[in-house]
Amino acid sequence: MKSQTLSCEQSGISFEVSHAQIGKQSTVVWIHGEFGSFEDPPFSKEVQALANIVVVHLPGWGKSTSSSDIDRLDQLATAMWWAVEEICGDTPVFLTGHGLGATIAVEMAIQQPRLTLGLLLAAPFGFFDESDPGVDIFALMPKDLMKHLYENPNSDLAQTQFPSSDDGYERGLIAIRRVEVLGSASRYLFPIPDTNIGDRAYRLSKVPMSVLFGKSDGVVPSGLSAQWAKSFPHAEIQIIPEAGHMLPYETTATDRALEKLLAVKSGS
Repeated sequence: MKSQTLSCEQSGISFEVSHAQIGKQSTVVWIHGEFGSFEDPPFSKEVQALANIVVVHLPGWGKSTSSSDIDRLDQLATAMWWAVEEICGDTPVFLTGHGLGATIAVEMAIQQPRLTLGLLLAAPFGFFDESDPGVDIFALMPKDLMKHLYENPNSDLAQTQFPSSDDGYERGLIAIRRVEVLGSASRYLFPIPDTNIGDRAYRLSKVPMSVLFGKSDGVVPSGLSAQWAKSFPHAEIQIIPEAGHMLPYETTATDRALEKLLAVKSGS
C-alpha cells in the first residue's frame, strides 16, 4: 500500500489515506476505531487480494488533522466522503469499520446509500441501553480498561496494542497518545454514544449489512445487537464468542464477513 495526504483547504482537514493501485475489483474502505489505527486494515492477505482496499485515517488521529468546525458525526461523514471520492471518484464502495469507524461508516451510508455497496460494522456505536450502558472509555485508566476491550486482556495482542513501559519518558509518550486519540473520540461519543441511528434506518433498507459484536465487549455491549436487528431486519447480526471490543484484531470474523459481502456482490 502507498500512503498519501489529501488536504481540503476549505474544511481545514487533511486525511492520511493508504491504498494499493485501484483496479477493476470492488473497493473496500476501512475506517479505524476510537483507539486509533493499529495493523490496519485487519484483513488477511488473502481477503485483501479480493478487493481494492482503501484505509482512511480519521482526522485527529495520527497524521490526519482535524478541524474545530467539524464536531458532529454527519459533518465528519461528509468530509470522509470527500476523501473517498478523491481516491475512488463516484464509484460505489463497501464501507467497513470498527467502533467509531463503524459508526462513521453507517453515517456515510445514510448520506450516500447508492454509493454504498455494503456495510461491515464491527462493534459499532449508535444505540444505548441504560440497563447495560457499557463502560466509560474516557474515565477508565488503561489498566482498568483492558478487560473491557479484549476477551483475553493478557494476550500478546493486547500488550502490543496497548504497551506499558517502566521508562518514564516512554510512559509519558503513551499518555500523550492516549489523550490525543480519546480527545478526538470524545467529540463524537461523549457523553452518550447514541446517534439516533434507528430513526434513519430506512435509508439503508437496500444496503447489504453485516454487524459483528464481541461477546466479551464491555464498551459496546453485545446486548445492543437486539436493537440493531430490530432497526435493520435485513442485516446479518453476529455475536462472536471469542472476542471483545477489539474483535477485528482478535478473530478472523471480519475476514469471513467481508468475503461473504464480496461474494454477494459478485453473485457467487
